[in-house]
Amino acid sequence: MAYLEVEGVSKSYGPIKALRDVSFSVNRGEYLCILGPTGAGKTTLLKVIAGLIKPDKGRILIDEEDVTFLPPELRAAAYMPQGYALFPHMRVWENIAYGTLIRGLPLERVWASIKMVGLAHKAYSYPHELSGGQQQRVALARVVSSGSKILLLDEPLSALDLLLNIELRYELHRYAKSMGLTVLHVTHNSEEALSIADRVLILRKGKVQQIGRPDEVYAKPRNLFVARFLGEITVVEGVVRASIDNRSVVEAKGLGRLVVNGSVNKGSHVVIAYRPEDLVLLSSPSEPYNVFRGKVIDVEFEGLRVRIHVMLSKGLESVIDQWFVHEIPFKKGETVYVYLPPEKALIFEYPREGISQALALE
Repeated sequence: MAYLEVEGVSKSYGPIKALRDVSFSVNRGEYLCILGPTGAGKTTLLKVIAGLIKPDKGRILIDEEDVTFLPPELRAAAYMPQGYALFPHMRVWENIAYGTLIRGLPLERVWASIKMVGLAHKAYSYPHELSGGQQQRVALARVVSSGSKILLLDEPLSALDLLLNIELRYELHRYAKSMGLTVLHVTHNSEEALSIADRVLILRKGKVQQIGRPDEVYAKPRNLFVARFLGEITVVEGVVRASIDNRSVVEAKGLGRLVVNGSVNKGSHVVIAYRPEDLVLLSSPSEPYNVFRGKVIDVEFEGLRVRIHVMLSKGLESVIDQWFVHEIPFKKGETVYVYLPPEKALIFEYPREGISQALALE
């Protein structure tokens, strides 16, 4: 039996439908990341679970008990808001210890959480003496030390610089696992979510788009939006001309004939997507098919990898990721050939609302 269950929850603010029949379950001790763009309903969902907002319909069950209309203090859930909500007249350790002391829990939890977020040297500082990132870490430590079995974290790492974000996300995950905590971690950062979650739930306009293991949703996105939100993609529209032996031949707009793995009905209007790491750059057309000539229009050096932007045809740009080894392999202005491996293609039915709307983040 799931530890936390959200059953058919909907919530509207006047004409705005923030949540639309949202249902999912979370196992005890699971780390679930809720991912989605601004306005997807992520914060509203956490507040409904925390008891800060009442749903228009649906139920929230914690450990098989219906807590839909229970006040927040009677739920085994602690909520960390985006705004931190620190007490300005209390020092760091007092802010963190407040809820812990009220519940009669040992102060060891407080100092353990302070150390986890790397603020032991700021324990006696006041909030106004801290940076925004440090204040966020205080709020995170407070909710971690609260003694609640469910942590509801709303963008807990958003104000941190990149290196601290990476370090703290793993510390948080490790701490939650060691304490047997159930965590719902809201973020718009797909890389953050994929790196630490046991499962990822993707929201868009108040609707659940997909839920599953990080590798599962990344490798097999349910729709074009999920594929795009989890990473950059090259998108090609086309019509299936033939389908033989689990391979389909697509007449791709702006490219021509494209062979992809998978059996799709002849005549189907489809969208083919490729991730940057799945495309292959060649100096000559050495593959028998799916090789297209292009011109390098930009090169981005990002340390471990190089992102190469190639114009394949008028209006069709692809992005290719390559590991950086000694030197950048292609220069701006060079003629290159891009190979689209058939087995790497993501195939979707052409969306009714059109490609641009299907990919829109709002």
